[in-house]
Amino acid sequence: MSRVQLCAAVMLDHSDNLRPHRTERVITSGRFLLAVFLLIALEVDPVDPARYAHVLERLAMVYLTYAGVIALLAWTRRTTPRYLPLITHVADLVLFSVVMYLTEGPTSPFFIYFIFATVCGALRWHGRGALLTGAAALAAYVIVVFTGSAVLLPGEPFDRARFITRCTQLGVITLLLAYFGMYQRRLQTEIASLAAWPRRLPAEESAAVRDVLTHAAAILRVPRLILTWQQEEEPSLRIAVHEGERFNLSRERPDVFGTLVEERLSRSSFFCDDASARSSFVVYRVPGGFDSMRDRPLDRTFCERYGVKSVLALRIATDAIDGRLFALDRTSPSIDDLLLGDIVGRLVAGALEQQALIMQLRESAAGQERLRLARELHDGVLQSLTAVGLQAGRLRTLVREGSGDAGPRLELLENTIVAEQRRLRELLDDLRPGRLAEQTHVDPGARLREVVTRVGREWEVHVRCDLARDVPQVSRRFAHEICRMAEESVVNAIRHGGATEVHVALELASADTFSLRVSYSGRGFASFSGRHDLASLIRMQLGPRTLKERVAELGGDLVIDSDEG
Repeated sequence: MSRVQLCAAVMLDHSDNLRPHRTERVITSGRFLLAVFLLIALEVDPVDPARYAHVLERLAMVYLTYAGVIALLAWTRRTTPRYLPLITHVADLVLFSVVMYLTEGPTSPFFIYFIFATVCGALRWHGRGALLTGAAALAAYVIVVFTGSAVLLPGEPFDRARFITRCTQLGVITLLLAYFGMYQRRLQTEIASLAAWPRRLPAEESAAVRDVLTHAAAILRVPRLILTWQQEEEPSLRIAVHEGERFNLSRERPDVFGTLVEERLSRSSFFCDDASARSSFVVYRVPGGFDSMRDRPLDRTFCERYGVKSVLALRIATDAIDGRLFALDRTSPSIDDLLLGDIVGRLVAGALEQQALIMQLRESAAGQERLRLARELHDGVLQSLTAVGLQAGRLRTLVREGSGDAGPRLELLENTIVAEQRRLRELLDDLRPGRLAEQTHVDPGARLREVVTRVGREWEVHVRCDLARDVPQVSRRFAHEICRMAEESVVNAIRHGGATEVHVALELASADTFSLRVSYSGRGFASFSGRHDLASLIRMQLGPRTLKERVAELGGDLVIDSDEG
């Protein structure tokens, strides 16, 4: 007797009218503090000439109110209107010029406000903002100095030293802030490029590698990239060359370039200005920092084939992949490029590993489908063809004898062929994308009764089928597996066990567990006897192979109780 038990088990999008407001919060807070200290300074130390004191006090009060309102809006609203920073920036420059003009002009203590405006320009518009604001502030200062000296301080000696010092100070600070702004802009661009790294790649390997190298070239700002790598258990070196719109992916012998990278650099990323030179200055990564040396870093054949001069060589290494990403023709590569390149290298390595995993999963899935198809052909087509052959032999005898039973036999043969054609169509439907068999639910009991009844007629054996009333509907795929297991068990009992009567029972053992029992009186398995579960049968490599595979794939258990003989 045999028994089978199965267990069924944001990113915020800024419109054209909105701008990020984190920078504005910092600037508005600084503006408010400047307004507060401006008012305090005017109260503590009245300005000279005194006739403008009341004008400045009122101006300071208005500016404090204005700064407070703008700061309140910046800290309470989620976004900042696009043109508000430009309007407030121009207003600040105008106000600072007026304050300087009314407070001793060339010697005004409020010169520092121009530096604040330049810092704001750098924060808002990076290097260009710092340069334009610094130039505007310098022009305003020059105008204030010469008009203020002539109008407000007639007869006062002109302080050339202070004028030159302040102009130099403002110019140097502008240049430093411009560099800082450009550097900040570059960092933001690089971070944005890294964040835009493609998460989904094309399924085809060549297209996937091309997409990866296109993004890597854009981030590293190089015209050419060469990617070389080897995968675990693959006796070949893959080489991908990306240059503008041109791309080529090829395979070479692993030793085609001998030792591609000099031994001391084999585990490091590095850069140099001329890799083809006999003694090139090389800067490379070491744990905790950088080091340098003079040597030929790359194989000469590799350099000659691809015209390698300036190179940023990035190591790519994972558990299954080892390779190099060569960024070529980069003008004056630096340590910053090396740091960014290592990040890009890790992203490339991850993409290659992801692609390798996809290929493995695809091959595994194809293997599983081939195995399933083989089981279906064995349990379905071959079993049915065996029954058809048996019926055809008997039909031939009846026709030869002129018996009147030939008609029913022919009808049975036709029904068997039609039923198998229907099951083959279902199998082909299941192999198509979408897998409707997983979504369509059917009554497993009705299908099981139909299958075992047909098998009994084909083999001329009485098959009794007992079905529980509480069996729920299951997916078409699951019902198909139940029927196939029952069919194989019944056919094995008839063909190998000499059964003349077979009993099939299906019941619900628990909320998510089906119990399928197939029992008969006849011969047991010749290779073993006794009671064995699935683990025991797999360990001994005994029992019906396709039946064991089906049960294991569904996560169920198989128990065979076989008597000797």
